[in-house]
Amino acid sequence: MERGVCHGSDPELFFPISATGRAMPQINLAKAVCGRCAVSEDCLSYALQTMPEGIWGGTTREERIAIRHRLMRSQSSRSLSGSRYR
Repeated sequence: MERGVCHGSDPELFFPISATGRAMPQINLAKAVCGRCAVSEDCLSYALQTMPEGIWGGTTREERIAIRHRLMRSQSSRSLSGSRYR
């Protein structure tokens, strides 16, 4: 994102080799950059739709998968509860 704090940063920072272990310092540093960014919500929204690799909107791909599952469960339970009264 052109307006993002990450714009102009080394892209490698946002693409760690794994989501655990020795990559954690790199992940935490990338997340810290996102934490200072005014467009991180837009970035996260994009990443939840497209599911790219790397750190986007302060989240790892694995974290975004979990967020999507929670959102789908929430939407599913809302539509089920709404259909009971029809």
